[in-house]
Amino acid sequence: MKSIIKAILGLFVLLIVGGVVANYWFQRPIEVASVEILVSEHQIEISKTTAALKMSIAVTASVMSPEAVLFEGGSYTKSRKIGHAAILICHPRGLLMFDTGLGKNIDAQFEDMPSLHKPLFPYEVIEPVSTLVDTEAFCPGRNLEVVLSHLHWDHASGIEDLENDTPVWVPETELANGRHFENTSGYLISQFDSQDINWQTANFSSESHLSYERSLDFFGDQSVVLVPMAGHTVGSVGMFVNLGEKGVFFFTGDTTWSVEGFQRPAHKFSLMRSVVDANVSELEQEILRVHELMKQHQNLTIIPAHDHDAYPVNAIYPEFMETN
Repeated sequence: MKSIIKAILGLFVLLIVGGVVANYWFQRPIEVASVEILVSEHQIEISKTTAALKMSIAVTASVMSPEAVLFEGGSYTKSRKIGHAAILICHPRGLLMFDTGLGKNIDAQFEDMPSLHKPLFPYEVIEPVSTLVDTEAFCPGRNLEVVLSHLHWDHASGIEDLENDTPVWVPETELANGRHFENTSGYLISQFDSQDINWQTANFSSESHLSYERSLDFFGDQSVVLVPMAGHTVGSVGMFVNLGEKGVFFFTGDTTWSVEGFQRPAHKFSLMRSVVDANVSELEQEILRVHELMKQHQNLTIIPAHDHDAYPVNAIYPEFMETN
Protein backbone atom coordinates (compact mmCIF):
# COMPACT_ATOMS: atom_id res chain seq x y z
CA MET A 1 0.00 0.00 0.00
CA LYS A 2 2.81 2.42 0.91
CA SER A 3 4.49 1.78 -2.42
CA ILE A 4 1.24 2.58 -4.25
CA ILE A 5 0.82 5.83 -2.31
CA LYS A 6 4.42 6.77 -3.03
CA ALA A 7 3.90 6.03 -6.71
CA ILE A 8 0.77 8.21 -6.83
CA LEU A 9 2.52 11.06 -5.01
CA GLY A 10 5.50 10.68 -7.31
CA LEU A 11 3.26 10.89 -10.36
CA PHE A 12 1.54 13.98 -8.94
CA VAL A 13 4.88 15.72 -8.27
CA LEU A 14 6.07 14.74 -11.75
CA LEU A 15 2.95 16.28 -13.28
CA ILE A 16 3.42 19.51 -11.33
CA VAL A 17 7.14 19.81 -12.09
CA GLY A 18 6.56 18.86 -15.70
CA GLY A 19 3.78 21.41 -15.91
CA VAL A 20 6.00 24.21 -14.57
CA VAL A 21 8.76 23.36 -17.04
CA ALA A 22 6.24 23.10 -19.88
CA ASN A 23 4.74 26.45 -18.93
CA TYR A 24 8.07 28.19 -19.43
CA TRP A 25 8.87 26.20 -22.56
CA PHE A 26 5.47 26.60 -24.22
CA GLN A 27 4.52 30.10 -23.13
CA ARG A 28 2.47 31.98 -25.71
CA PRO A 29 2.72 35.73 -25.06
CA ILE A 30 -0.11 37.78 -26.54
CA GLU A 31 1.07 40.82 -28.48
CA VAL A 32 -1.65 43.47 -28.42
CA ALA A 33 -0.28 45.16 -31.53
CA SER A 34 -0.16 41.90 -33.49
CA VAL A 35 -3.89 41.56 -34.03
CA GLU A 36 -6.35 44.25 -35.01
CA ILE A 37 -9.67 43.93 -33.19
CA LEU A 38 -12.63 46.03 -34.29
CA VAL A 39 -14.27 47.50 -31.18
CA SER A 40 -17.25 49.82 -31.18
CA GLU A 41 -16.35 53.36 -30.19
CA HIS A 42 -19.77 53.93 -28.67
CA GLN A 43 -20.04 53.69 -24.92
CA ILE A 44 -22.37 51.02 -23.60
CA GLU A 45 -25.66 52.80 -23.13
CA ILE A 46 -27.01 52.78 -19.60
CA SER A 47 -30.69 53.12 -20.34
CA LYS A 48 -33.14 54.58 -17.83
CA THR A 49 -35.68 52.08 -19.14
CA THR A 50 -33.57 49.00 -18.31
CA ALA A 51 -35.82 46.22 -17.02
CA ALA A 52 -35.97 45.62 -13.27
CA LEU A 53 -33.30 42.97 -12.72
CA LYS A 54 -31.79 41.13 -9.78
CA MET A 55 -28.41 39.41 -10.17
CA SER A 56 -26.75 36.93 -7.83
CA ILE A 57 -23.81 34.54 -8.08
CA ALA A 58 -24.41 31.14 -6.47
CA VAL A 59 -21.05 29.58 -5.64
CA THR A 60 -21.45 25.80 -5.64
CA ALA A 61 -17.78 24.88 -5.15
CA SER A 62 -14.34 26.41 -4.84
CA VAL A 63 -10.68 25.49 -4.54
CA MET A 64 -7.42 27.32 -3.91
CA SER A 65 -4.87 27.33 -6.72
CA PRO A 66 -1.52 28.94 -7.51
CA GLU A 67 -2.09 32.17 -9.39
CA ALA A 68 0.21 30.94 -12.18
CA VAL A 69 -2.41 28.34 -13.15
CA LEU A 70 -4.90 31.11 -13.93
CA PHE A 71 -2.70 33.15 -16.25
CA GLU A 72 0.80 33.15 -17.69
CA GLY A 73 3.00 35.44 -15.64
CA GLY A 74 1.11 34.77 -12.42
CA SER A 75 2.86 33.86 -9.18
CA TYR A 76 3.54 30.24 -8.20
CA THR A 77 3.56 31.17 -4.51
CA LYS A 78 0.41 33.32 -4.38
CA SER A 79 -2.86 31.43 -3.96
CA ARG A 80 -6.13 32.42 -5.60
CA LYS A 81 -9.65 31.11 -5.08
CA ILE A 82 -11.26 29.41 -8.06
CA GLY A 83 -15.05 29.42 -8.00
CA HIS A 84 -17.60 27.17 -9.72
CA ALA A 85 -20.80 29.16 -9.88
CA ALA A 86 -24.23 29.63 -11.38
CA ILE A 87 -25.28 33.17 -12.28
CA LEU A 88 -28.90 34.01 -11.44
CA ILE A 89 -30.79 36.76 -13.26
CA CYS A 90 -34.33 37.57 -12.12
CA HIS A 91 -36.19 39.38 -14.91
CA PRO A 92 -39.90 40.28 -15.12
CA ARG A 93 -40.23 37.64 -17.85
CA GLY A 94 -38.37 34.81 -16.14
CA LEU A 95 -35.48 33.47 -14.05
CA LEU A 96 -32.30 32.85 -16.03
CA MET A 97 -29.49 30.64 -14.73
CA PHE A 98 -26.19 31.06 -16.59
CA ASP A 99 -24.23 27.82 -16.00
CA THR A 100 -25.01 25.41 -13.18
CA GLY A 101 -21.75 25.05 -11.28
CA LEU A 102 -21.13 21.64 -9.71
CA GLY A 103 -24.19 19.44 -9.21
CA LYS A 104 -25.17 16.91 -6.57
CA ASN A 105 -23.71 13.98 -8.56
CA ILE A 106 -20.34 15.57 -9.33
CA ASP A 107 -18.30 12.90 -7.51
CA ALA A 108 -19.82 10.09 -9.58
CA GLN A 109 -19.60 12.16 -12.77
CA PHE A 110 -15.95 12.99 -12.13
CA GLU A 111 -15.05 9.28 -12.10
CA ASP A 112 -15.29 9.40 -15.91
CA MET A 113 -12.60 12.09 -16.14
CA PRO A 114 -9.38 10.69 -17.72
CA SER A 115 -7.08 9.56 -14.90
CA LEU A 116 -4.19 11.82 -15.90
CA HIS A 117 -6.48 14.85 -15.90
CA LYS A 118 -8.07 14.30 -12.49
CA PRO A 119 -5.17 15.81 -10.48
CA LEU A 120 -5.42 18.95 -12.61
CA PHE A 121 -9.01 19.71 -11.59
CA PRO A 122 -9.48 19.50 -7.80
CA TYR A 123 -12.69 20.85 -6.30
CA GLU A 124 -14.35 21.28 -2.92
CA VAL A 125 -18.13 21.21 -3.09
CA ILE A 126 -20.05 23.81 -1.09
CA GLU A 127 -23.63 23.00 -2.12
CA PRO A 128 -25.31 22.24 -5.47
CA VAL A 129 -27.36 25.08 -6.89
CA SER A 130 -30.50 22.88 -6.85
CA THR A 131 -30.50 22.91 -3.04
CA LEU A 132 -28.47 26.07 -2.37
CA VAL A 133 -30.86 28.45 -4.12
CA ASP A 134 -34.47 29.05 -3.16
CA THR A 135 -35.60 30.13 -6.62
CA GLU A 136 -39.12 31.00 -5.48
CA ALA A 137 -37.80 33.35 -2.80
CA PHE A 138 -35.24 34.91 -5.13
CA CYS A 139 -37.50 35.28 -8.16
CA PRO A 140 -41.13 34.43 -7.24
CA GLY A 141 -43.57 33.33 -9.89
CA ARG A 142 -41.03 33.11 -12.71
CA ASN A 143 -40.12 30.03 -14.74
CA LEU A 144 -36.49 28.90 -14.73
CA GLU A 145 -34.44 28.74 -17.93
CA VAL A 146 -30.77 27.74 -18.19
CA VAL A 147 -28.13 29.10 -20.57
CA LEU A 148 -24.74 27.40 -20.65
CA SER A 149 -21.50 29.22 -21.38
CA HIS A 150 -20.37 25.79 -22.62
CA LEU A 151 -20.75 22.13 -21.71
CA HIS A 152 -17.52 21.46 -19.81
CA TRP A 153 -17.76 19.39 -16.63
CA ASP A 154 -17.62 22.32 -14.20
CA HIS A 155 -20.37 24.29 -15.97
CA ALA A 156 -22.89 21.57 -16.88
CA SER A 157 -22.75 19.34 -13.81
CA GLY A 158 -26.09 20.46 -12.38
CA ILE A 159 -28.26 20.18 -15.52
CA GLU A 160 -29.83 16.86 -14.58
CA ASP A 161 -30.55 18.08 -11.02
CA LEU A 162 -33.20 20.44 -12.41
CA GLU A 163 -36.81 19.74 -13.35
CA ASN A 164 -37.11 17.81 -16.63
CA ASP A 165 -39.08 20.57 -18.35
CA THR A 166 -36.48 23.26 -17.62
CA PRO A 167 -35.34 24.74 -20.97
CA VAL A 168 -31.55 24.43 -21.40
CA TRP A 169 -30.13 26.77 -24.05
CA VAL A 170 -26.88 25.97 -25.84
CA PRO A 171 -25.61 26.45 -29.41
CA GLU A 172 -26.15 23.37 -31.57
CA THR A 173 -22.42 23.16 -32.32
CA GLU A 174 -21.58 22.97 -28.61
CA LEU A 175 -24.05 20.18 -27.91
CA ALA A 176 -22.77 18.19 -30.89
CA ASN A 177 -19.19 18.75 -29.76
CA GLY A 178 -19.90 17.56 -26.23
CA ARG A 179 -21.58 14.41 -27.49
CA HIS A 180 -18.69 13.76 -29.87
CA PHE A 181 -15.93 14.05 -27.26
CA GLU A 182 -17.94 12.34 -24.48
CA ASN A 183 -15.38 12.08 -21.64
CA THR A 184 -12.43 13.98 -23.09
CA SER A 185 -11.48 17.61 -23.75
CA GLY A 186 -13.26 18.79 -20.58
CA TYR A 187 -16.63 17.14 -21.28
CA LEU A 188 -18.35 14.46 -19.16
CA ILE A 189 -21.20 12.90 -21.13
CA SER A 190 -23.00 11.63 -18.00
CA GLN A 191 -23.86 15.25 -17.15
CA PHE A 192 -26.01 15.78 -20.24
CA ASP A 193 -27.00 12.39 -21.66
CA SER A 194 -30.49 12.22 -20.15
CA GLN A 195 -33.28 11.94 -22.70
CA ASP A 196 -35.41 14.17 -20.45
CA ILE A 197 -33.32 17.33 -20.93
CA ASN A 198 -35.36 20.05 -22.65
CA TRP A 199 -32.68 21.27 -25.05
CA GLN A 200 -33.19 24.63 -26.75
CA THR A 201 -30.93 25.90 -29.53
CA ALA A 202 -29.28 29.26 -28.89
CA ASN A 203 -29.29 30.88 -32.33
CA PHE A 204 -27.48 34.19 -32.72
CA SER A 205 -28.96 36.85 -34.96
CA SER A 206 -27.02 39.20 -37.25
CA GLU A 207 -27.73 42.03 -34.80
CA SER A 208 -24.36 43.31 -33.56
CA HIS A 209 -23.58 44.12 -29.94
CA LEU A 210 -20.46 46.22 -29.37
CA SER A 211 -17.67 44.42 -31.27
CA TYR A 212 -19.66 41.20 -31.62
CA GLU A 213 -21.20 40.76 -35.06
CA ARG A 214 -23.87 38.38 -33.77
CA SER A 215 -25.91 38.37 -30.59
CA LEU A 216 -29.01 37.01 -28.87
CA ASP A 217 -31.14 39.48 -26.91
CA PHE A 218 -32.52 36.91 -24.47
CA PHE A 219 -35.45 38.87 -23.04
CA GLY A 220 -35.87 41.22 -26.00
CA ASP A 221 -35.05 44.44 -24.12
CA GLN A 222 -31.21 44.54 -24.19
CA SER A 223 -31.01 43.76 -20.47
CA VAL A 224 -29.40 40.35 -21.05
CA VAL A 225 -27.47 39.86 -24.28
CA LEU A 226 -25.66 36.65 -25.24
CA VAL A 227 -22.72 36.64 -27.65
CA PRO A 228 -20.63 33.85 -29.20
CA MET A 229 -17.07 33.68 -27.84
CA ALA A 230 -14.74 31.59 -30.00
CA GLY A 231 -11.76 29.51 -28.99
CA HIS A 232 -12.28 27.78 -25.64
CA THR A 233 -14.90 25.47 -27.16
CA VAL A 234 -16.66 25.59 -30.53
CA GLY A 235 -19.87 26.94 -28.99
CA SER A 236 -18.80 29.04 -26.01
CA VAL A 237 -21.16 31.86 -25.00
CA GLY A 238 -20.67 35.12 -23.10
CA MET A 239 -23.39 37.13 -21.34
CA PHE A 240 -23.83 40.89 -20.89
CA VAL A 241 -26.11 41.93 -18.01
CA ASN A 242 -27.26 45.56 -17.85
CA LEU A 243 -28.05 46.71 -14.31
CA GLY A 244 -28.67 50.29 -15.29
CA GLU A 245 -26.83 52.77 -13.07
CA LYS A 246 -25.05 49.85 -11.33
CA GLY A 247 -23.19 49.20 -14.58
CA VAL A 248 -22.88 46.45 -17.18
CA PHE A 249 -21.45 43.05 -16.27
CA PHE A 250 -19.84 40.78 -18.86
CA PHE A 251 -19.66 37.09 -17.91
CA THR A 252 -16.97 35.65 -20.17
CA GLY A 253 -17.07 31.94 -19.34
CA ASP A 254 -13.66 30.25 -19.64
CA THR A 255 -12.16 32.54 -22.29
CA THR A 256 -9.72 33.32 -19.50
CA TRP A 257 -9.71 32.11 -15.90
CA SER A 258 -8.96 35.51 -14.39
CA VAL A 259 -9.44 39.21 -15.07
CA GLU A 260 -5.65 39.49 -15.46
CA GLY A 261 -5.94 37.26 -18.51
CA PHE A 262 -7.77 40.11 -20.24
CA GLN A 263 -5.87 42.98 -18.61
CA ARG A 264 -2.34 41.84 -19.48
CA PRO A 265 -3.50 40.11 -21.78
CA ALA A 266 -2.38 36.49 -21.21
CA HIS A 267 -3.35 32.87 -21.79
CA LYS A 268 -3.92 30.23 -19.15
CA PHE A 269 -1.10 28.06 -17.78
CA SER A 270 0.20 26.16 -20.81
CA LEU A 271 -0.54 22.65 -19.48
CA MET A 272 -4.15 23.56 -18.69
CA ARG A 273 -4.50 25.36 -22.00
CA SER A 274 -3.43 22.23 -23.85
CA VAL A 275 -6.16 20.22 -22.10
CA VAL A 276 -9.16 22.57 -22.20
CA ASP A 277 -8.76 25.15 -25.00
CA ALA A 278 -9.95 23.95 -28.40
CA ASN A 279 -8.54 26.64 -30.70
CA VAL A 280 -5.85 28.84 -29.18
CA SER A 281 -5.61 31.18 -32.16
CA GLU A 282 -9.33 31.97 -32.04
CA LEU A 283 -9.15 32.24 -28.26
CA GLU A 284 -6.36 34.80 -28.56
CA GLN A 285 -8.54 36.95 -30.79
CA GLU A 286 -11.32 36.78 -28.19
CA ILE A 287 -8.98 37.70 -25.35
CA LEU A 288 -7.80 40.73 -27.31
CA ARG A 289 -11.38 41.74 -28.10
CA VAL A 290 -12.27 41.85 -24.39
CA HIS A 291 -8.96 43.56 -23.62
CA GLU A 292 -9.97 46.40 -25.95
CA LEU A 293 -13.52 46.53 -24.59
CA MET A 294 -12.15 46.97 -21.07
CA LYS A 295 -10.04 49.93 -22.18
CA GLN A 296 -12.87 51.68 -24.01
CA HIS A 297 -15.81 51.06 -21.66
CA GLN A 298 -15.21 52.17 -18.09
CA ASN A 299 -18.66 51.06 -16.93
CA LEU A 300 -18.04 47.45 -18.02
CA THR A 301 -17.18 44.88 -15.32
CA ILE A 302 -15.59 41.67 -16.60
CA ILE A 303 -16.30 38.46 -14.66
CA PRO A 304 -14.52 35.30 -15.84
CA ALA A 305 -16.39 32.20 -14.70
CA HIS A 306 -13.78 30.96 -12.21
CA ASP A 307 -12.23 34.17 -10.90
CA HIS A 308 -13.75 34.31 -7.42
CA ASP A 309 -11.95 37.60 -6.76
CA ALA A 310 -13.94 39.14 -9.62
CA TYR A 311 -17.33 38.23 -8.16
CA PRO A 312 -18.97 41.35 -6.65
CA VAL A 313 -19.03 40.63 -2.90
CA ASN A 314 -22.48 42.17 -2.58
CA ALA A 315 -23.87 39.81 -5.22
CA ILE A 316 -22.77 36.43 -3.88
CA TYR A 317 -25.93 34.43 -3.06
CA PRO A 318 -28.00 35.01 -0.99
CA GLU A 319 -26.90 38.63 -1.51
CA PHE A 320 -27.85 40.24 -4.82
CA MET A 321 -27.52 43.39 -6.89
CA GLU A 322 -30.50 44.99 -8.59
CA THR A 323 -31.42 47.90 -10.80
CA ASN A 324 -32.67 50.98 -9.00
